[in-house]
Amino acid sequence: MPDWKDTTAKILRATEQVESVLGGETIFKKQPEPNQPIYNEALNLHVAIRDWSSRDNEIVAVAKRMAVLMAKLSDYMNTDKQHEVLTTSKSIVTESHEVARLAKKLAHECSDHRIKTNLLQVCERIPTISGQLKMLTTVKGSSLGQRGAASPEDKEAMDMLVGNAQSLMISISDVVKAAASASVKIMSQRGPRIKWVRKTYY
Repeated sequence: MPDWKDTTAKILRATEQVESVLGGETIFKKQPEPNQPIYNEALNLHVAIRDWSSRDNEIVAVAKRMAVLMAKLSDYMNTDKQHEVLTTSKSIVTESHEVARLAKKLAHECSDHRIKTNLLQVCERIPTISGQLKMLTTVKGSSLGQRGAASPEDKEAMDMLVGNAQSLMISISDVVKAAASASVKIMSQRGPRIKWVRKTYY
């Protein structure tokens, strides 16, 4: 087939589009609003990892789910959905622990001391940050739906929540980068462990 490259590229694009829809990544197609700083942090993570294929790579798959969950958390907070805020934050914590677990497992298979240490260090930040997220969303969630001007305490809690979301999204992005480096080192010594494939279509 003289046009096999074009045909293959079309198939790959279609497959990735289906994966994105099923994974909820279409939430990032909307234009970010200035009053959604947490959504912007989720978008930053999405942009940082979207070019990695999640097929045969659970670390990337979980990181992408986390970006979607954080974007949903922002939407729920803006629409005063208290129950959804709390359940989504719990899901984010669960997924963050899964990223750390997978990355630590990968780190212990890496013989390069520098890469291994770096990956373990970025993993260590995640449980503390995600635990703080759960606490902060519980505090903020309890005030959702209440009318009236926001108190200084509410503003402080929101600022802390935004800062926490930023720290968590950056940490997850750092884990993905460090895990990719570890995988390359492992692959050079023992063959493929986790597939790291950039979504490029000729």
